[in-house]
Amino acid sequence: MTANYFLAIIIGASAVLYILWSIISPKKHGAPLPPGPRGKPIIGNLFDLPSPGEPQWLHWLRHKDLYGPLSSITVMGQTFIIINDRNLVTELLEKRATKNSSRPQTVFAMEIVGWDESPVGQDNTGLLRSYRKAMARVIGSHAAVSKFDGMQEVEIRRLLWRVLRDPDNYVSHIRKMMGSLLLALSHGYIVEPHGEDPFMNLAELAINEFAEAITPGEWLVDFIPALKYLPEWFPGGGFKKTARRYAKTRHDFVHKPFAFTKYQMAHNRHIPSLVSSLIEQGEDDRVSKWSSAALYSAGADSTSASLESFFLAMILNPEVQAKGQAEIDRVVGDGRLPVFSDRDSLPFVDAISKEVLRWHTLAPLAIPHKADEDDIVNGYFIPKGAILLPNSWAINHDEKVYREPSKFDPDRWLASAGHEPEADHVSFGYGRRICPGRYVASRTIFLIVAQCLAAFSIRKATGGDGREIEPELGVTADLISHVLPFSCTITPRSPKYIELVNAVEQDYPFQKSDAEILEHLKY
Repeated sequence: MTANYFLAIIIGASAVLYILWSIISPKKHGAPLPPGPRGKPIIGNLFDLPSPGEPQWLHWLRHKDLYGPLSSITVMGQTFIIINDRNLVTELLEKRATKNSSRPQTVFAMEIVGWDESPVGQDNTGLLRSYRKAMARVIGSHAAVSKFDGMQEVEIRRLLWRVLRDPDNYVSHIRKMMGSLLLALSHGYIVEPHGEDPFMNLAELAINEFAEAITPGEWLVDFIPALKYLPEWFPGGGFKKTARRYAKTRHDFVHKPFAFTKYQMAHNRHIPSLVSSLIEQGEDDRVSKWSSAALYSAGADSTSASLESFFLAMILNPEVQAKGQAEIDRVVGDGRLPVFSDRDSLPFVDAISKEVLRWHTLAPLAIPHKADEDDIVNGYFIPKGAILLPNSWAINHDEKVYREPSKFDPDRWLASAGHEPEADHVSFGYGRRICPGRYVASRTIFLIVAQCLAAFSIRKATGGDGREIEPELGVTADLISHVLPFSCTITPRSPKYIELVNAVEQDYPFQKSDAEILEHLKY
């Protein structure tokens, strides 16, 4: 019996079981599924999934014009519900959160790679509630997060220092700052200040591999679970080799830094962090490990993506930049840099930070939810087990909600004569699955926007002929979407700001990295 023949038997048996299930399963509802493209026998809408490299949120947005704000497809018996409307998202994922707060348990990412223990991999379980309660105690409000303000201000001032010295590499400086901040906040870990750091590299690798593992439609085993029984060497079983590599990265990312924090606490030299706080509160080790890993994995790449789009927005909208700088000059002056306590006094700068999150939606297609029970909405049937795909980009750019949604317009968030602030963005997710680190992200983005506007002028780059270089407008098709790379010119606004930025070296000297301790730990 050939290998291909054996594989054909597995696929054929799965198809037969699906057909039998379709015939004998009870139909207790009278409502139809939401409209969608007509499927083919057995495979359903397999060929209606987004093409590789295609932005999924734009692919599913076309459903809104073709089928309405709620649509569906079915692939190998799995129903997907696409939500392109704010009111329907509110109804399904917030008002009916008790029914729709689980996550799809994809075979590859969750079962084989091992992300099923993570907060993002949990159904609406008691363990999920434990994770969220633990994180809420430490980072679940602006008041709770405020105890880390000093840590944030130091790392952001170091970002300005790096940008002043090497403005062309501002993107790598943003990522360095976010990695430094979140590893300090989550585990009390000090990264290598002037070069690559092994833990930052590990964390970034884990995030990238998780994004690949969870991508809908990427892995055939998610549609044909029987393939998980194929040996790695068998034709069609090569995904297991990839999964084994991803699982090793995931294990190191979750367990190694937790061991580091416990080691530092045992020697009474730890920096207060999410992990140390949870340990001191007597929290379960599993909850502490996964909660802290979630803080980094959810915040590092997404916040970096938002900040990259801020620089793009500033070179495309110099009038917005000038208005924000004028507000800072008027309220703060040039004798110091803005701090968190200035936020209420800088409403336009705060509106810029909010518009950054709407204009370039960091997770354009939100991480899917799963229906825990049958339901009816707007006359359409939502079956138990259906995967719900909220199109956050479509909601943040709905022209019925936002005037000129493609325009970067901070004024949309401010009340004025004849204008009420527009509806809040949905970039942090929905209902019980809303991002637990949103207060950290919000405060970080505000302070970076405020301090960068105070210290620097951000303009389009110029070529050898002195002409401005127009940036290529576009975004990546990843789970966390980034704007396409672009060049810009970043210069200090005055000698006074050069002095303020350089003062960080004296105020907060760089410390030796904890990498050597981390590398020698057993876990």
